[in-house]
Amino acid sequence: MKKSLKIVFLLWIIAILNHKALAYDIFDFDDFIDDMMTVENVKNNIDTSKYIDQIQELKKENCIIENYQDYSYITPVCLLGEKEYLTTEKSLQYLLKNLNTFYDTYQQDSYYFTYKATSPSFWYTQYDKYRKYRWTIYEKLAILYRTSKNRMIKIDNEILAKLMFEDYSFYSVPTNLANRWPCSLTNYKLAISKLEWMELKPWEILDFNKLISNDPRSCKWSSTKSFLFYWWSCGASSQLFRLSLIMPDITVLERAWHTKWRSLYYGSNIMWDDAAMYENSKKFIIRNDFDTSIFFSTYEKWNYVYLIGIVPKPVYEYVTIQKNVNGYRSNVIKYIYNSNWYAIWQQQFDSVYSSIYWWKA
Repeated sequence: MKKSLKIVFLLWIIAILNHKALAYDIFDFDDFIDDMMTVENVKNNIDTSKYIDQIQELKKENCIIENYQDYSYITPVCLLGEKEYLTTEKSLQYLLKNLNTFYDTYQQDSYYFTYKATSPSFWYTQYDKYRKYRWTIYEKLAILYRTSKNRMIKIDNEILAKLMFEDYSFYSVPTNLANRWPCSLTNYKLAISKLEWMELKPWEILDFNKLISNDPRSCKWSSTKSFLFYWWSCGASSQLFRLSLIMPDITVLERAWHTKWRSLYYGSNIMWDDAAMYENSKKFIIRNDFDTSIFFSTYEKWNYVYLIGIVPKPVYEYVTIQKNVNGYRSNVIKYIYNSNWYAIWQQQFDSVYSSIYWWKA
C-alpha cells in the first residue's frame, strides 16, 4: 500500500512540474485589455521614460507558453519580446484556419512584376474587438502594471495567433489542380505535404530531392523501375522555386530546368520558372538567408493549393521578377531592392529547352 502511495505521489509531482501554469496566478486577456484602456485614458499624465528600463529588464525573462485545445497560458514577457517566440505549429494552424484570401500572389503569367510581402485577409470573429490595440509603449506599461514573476495570461488561441501575426510577412504561390490525373495529384500532394509546418532556420539548407525521396505512398503510374520520386513531384518543386523567387532572402543554390518545355505544371502558359528534379542529377536546393526562421504551410481554396512562406517579422525589401525569352532559351532574373528602392542583389536562372511537350498532367 505504501509503495502504491509513493508511486501516486511521484506521478503527481511529475504532473505538477510539467504543468507550469499551476505555479502561477492566472488572469484573463480581457483583464489585460481593460488595463490597456485604463492606461490609455491616463497616458497624458504618465512619465514613460522611467518605465523603459523596467520593460527592458522584463524582456530578459523567459517566455513560457502552454498550448491547449482552444487557449494558451503565456507569461507577459511573451508579449514584450520577439514575436517569433509564439510561432509554433499550433499557432500557425489557428491563424490559417480562418484565412480568407491573399491580396497578392506570385504572378506566373507576367513577364515583369514587383512583389512585396503582404498580410492576407482573415475571417475575424471575437478578435475584432481587440485588433485596434497595438504593442505601443502604453500597452507595454499595462503589461508591466499587471506583471510579476508569478503571473500568466490566459488567452484564446485565435486571438493570440492574430495579435502575434499582424506584422508578420506572408508570401504565396498558387497552383491550379483542376483536371489533373489522379496519379499526378497523389505525387504532387505527397511532395507538397512535406513542407507543411516546416521550419527552416537561419542559414539552414533545404534539399528538396532528399525531403521527398523514397515515399512508399508514391504513385508509380506504369513505371516498372524504382525511382526516388515520380511523375509530377516537379509540380511541387516548381512551386517552391517560384516561392523562393519572391522571398528576398531565400537563395537558390541549385536548380535545373526540364529538358522539354512543358506546359503540364502551369496549364496553358509556360513561363520558364520551372524547377526539375530527377534522381540525384537534377536537384532543387535552397538556403534561408533571413536572420530568423521561416515557416512553410499550404492553403487550399477551390481548385488551388497555395504554398505559403511566413517570416515572423516585417520584411521591407522588394523583389522584382523579370522573365526574358528567345526561342527555347530563357532566363528569369530576381532583383532585390531595399525599402528605398536601392538594388542590393540579384540572381539569374537560365533555361535551355529542346522541344515542347503539350501533355496534360
